[in-house]
Amino acid sequence: MMRPRVQDTISWRRPRRRRLGARAGAGAAVGLVSAALDLAVSVAGGTGGVSDLSRLGTDAPRVPRDPAQPVADLPCIVVGGTAPWAPASWAGRPHLWATAGRFRVELPAPRGEVVLDPGALSLRSLVVAPGQHGATTLDTRCDATVVGPDLEIVVQGTWLAIAWLGHLAGWPDPGVPQADTEAGTEGDAGGTGRLTDT
Repeated sequence: MMRPRVQDTISWRRPRRRRLGARAGAGAAVGLVSAALDLAVSVAGGTGGVSDLSRLGTDAPRVPRDPAQPVADLPCIVVGGTAPWAPASWAGRPHLWATAGRFRVELPAPRGEVVLDPGALSLRSLVVAPGQHGATTLDTRCDATVVGPDLEIVVQGTWLAIAWLGHLAGWPDPGVPQADTEAGTEGDAGGTGRLTDT
């Protein structure tokens, strides 16, 4: 039985898909045909295995079989904020992994990891990360401000990765994020730029 796609399990409204123009669509088709031909030549020449066929397309991230395992294709990083366990500098950018029942922050060695209770956390805001342009999609990089007991951290990941965090933590749908106009970037709808959970 096929495991469900993460994007099909979340309750947040999904952002619209990025539409490829005729030129971009043709470029993608040419790239796919070129990759298929390269693969066929390498398999026929004995330099590539049949298992290489998996590289022709990318599958959407799937819900893990074991709920105690994170979705490896949906990493988030902590890029700032305050917390008792916070490193002196966020240069190491610790990963935040989400599983059913717990969030785990991997701190730079030798500090190890910190386990957070998703039920004690809430989403304060969700904005498109600086440098992202165009319509918000599942792959748009976003910044989420997450608050909880003794912490307020900024977590960065794709919209889908942040929505997965929200799904596991039970956060309400904040709506499709716009660009953070305070940072001088432009969104796709010209709104206020910041969505805040009320």
